[in-house]
Formats: sequence, structure tokens, C-alpha cells
Amino acid sequence: MTTVPWRWRRDGRRAQQEPLRSALYEGTVVHRRHDALGHHFRAPLFMVALDLDEVEALCRRHPLWSAERRNVVSFRRSDHLGPPEVPLSTAVRQLVTERTGLTTDGPVVLLTHLRTFGWLFNPISVYFCYDGTGKGVVATVAEVTSTPWHERTAYVVEGTGPQALPKQLHVSPFLPMDLSHRFACTPPGERLTVRVDDVRNASTDHDHGETVFSATLALTRTEPTRSAMSRVLVRYPLLTMRVSAGIYWQAFVLWRKGAPFYPHPDAAQRSTDRSRAGRGRCPGHVPGRTASPAHPARRAGRKIRSDRA
Repeated sequence: MTTVPWRWRRDGRRAQQEPLRSALYEGTVVHRRHDALGHHFRAPLFMVALDLDEVEALCRRHPLWSAERRNVVSFRRSDHLGPPEVPLSTAVRQLVTERTGLTTDGPVVLLTHLRTFGWLFNPISVYFCYDGTGKGVVATVAEVTSTPWHERTAYVVEGTGPQALPKQLHVSPFLPMDLSHRFACTPPGERLTVRVDDVRNASTDHDHGETVFSATLALTRTEPTRSAMSRVLVRYPLLTMRVSAGIYWQAFVLWRKGAPFYPHPDAAQRSTDRSRAGRGRCPGHVPGRTASPAHPARRAGRKIRSDRA
């Protein structure tokens, strides 16, 4: 029989008595393309709604969960928005003020995946920024990560939306850049929903624009007890690795179905520049350098090799 160390038992009992705003959320994510392919998929998952003032308190509830150190599940400040040396809640509040002029002086709750067995990929993390009463959401920040480039950007929505914002990041090679993201969500409660639509000709009115793709998280709250924190690790094993693998698998399926492919804008620009630079020049020409005879050392080298031959 395995004995649980006394320190874990002591800290666990103390942590279980602390009332937390943080919670676990279990449910599904659904992706759907609204085009001739009609491709869609559904996957089960869990996420953590983490009050950024409760990181240590939540992790103390389970010996396999930690903050800023290696463990089965770990929270690391550097995995999320803003400079690592700035507290995450401060970085989020500053971003909201810069983008909207709004002031958020209440809790900041982050809906996200945490690093699991050292691996993390978050297609989207959502920050709910509350007012001073802790009841109303003043703004929502959606931090989006692209595949396969792992670039990140953030969108700020007043309240919980719906609101359409121009697409800033080439999230997927199977969707073009000339779209807008339309964000809508519900605040964390017994149920939590996050929906992102990619739309053409979008406006801030959610009834306008042609939806070409939608992603929806439909989640139900679970109290973060030690048993629940153990159960989600068993029910959703190696979740963050499966998220990454699932994205590449779906990309392969889309490729097999003949979905249009859109290269990264930077790669496309570099290709165009190279093509323009190469026009009218002989093969091997380096821009900015005039053609010249072979260097004497190279001629000597060829002569030596021919003599040896």
C-alpha cells in the first residue's frame, strides 16, 4: 500500500478548506467548416478556469499540480501573455486599458490548458476581466496560438461579446487571412461557452457576415477537489499532447479532402521577393554582388586535385 507523505496530507486538507473562484471545466470542442467540404469534428477535453490570484492555492490541492516547477501538471507564467517578468494579471489589465480605455480592477480568470508532462499547446486561452465587485465582466481577452508556427496574438473584446475583430494571425494554413474573428462567450458559471466564428464581410453586429468556420467550447463546471483533479488526468490522459496531435491529424484529413492551402503570409512574401530578385540573373547570382572569375585559391585547389588525379 502506498503511503501519502504527511506534508501532502497536511497541505491537501488545508487547501481543500480554501474557497476558490477557480474551477475545472469539462466538455467538448467542436470545429466546423461552413463550405463545400463540410468538415467537422468533436473532441472531449477539460480546461482550467484559474483565478490568477489563486494559482498557488489551486496547485496546493494536489501533489501532481505545481506552479513554476516541474510536475505532471504545472502553471508557468512564461507560457502566457506578456513579458514573463510582469505579473500575468497586470499584463492582461494593461492590454485591456491600451486597447479599449477600460479599467479592470477585479479578478482576472484565465480559461486555459496547463502544461502537462512538460508539453503545452493552447489554441485559445480566454481571460475574463471582472469589475471591482467581482461579478461583472468588463472585458474578455482571447489569446490565440497558430499551428504549426506557434505564433501568438491577443484580441480584446468589451464585455463578453459578440464582437468581430480583424484577423491578425495566420492561425491555420487552411483558412485565408482576409477574414474577421467574431468572439462570443459566457462568463464562468455552472456552464461556460466560448465561440469563435471566422467570417467574411463582418461587422460588430453578430447577425452579419458570412461564416466560413466556427469553433465552439461547451463546458460544465467541476469543483477542483483533489479527487476531481486526479480524475481529469485519468479521463483525459496526455491531453495537451493529444490536442497537438489532433490538430495535425485534422490538417491531414483536410489535405486529403482537397481543402485550399494558404501559405503563411511571411513565407509567401519571401517567395515573391526571391522570385523578383532572381529575374534576369544567371543561376547562383547573389543580389548586390557582381559576377567574378573563380577565386585564385579555388583555381589552385582545382589544379592540385587534378595533379593528384
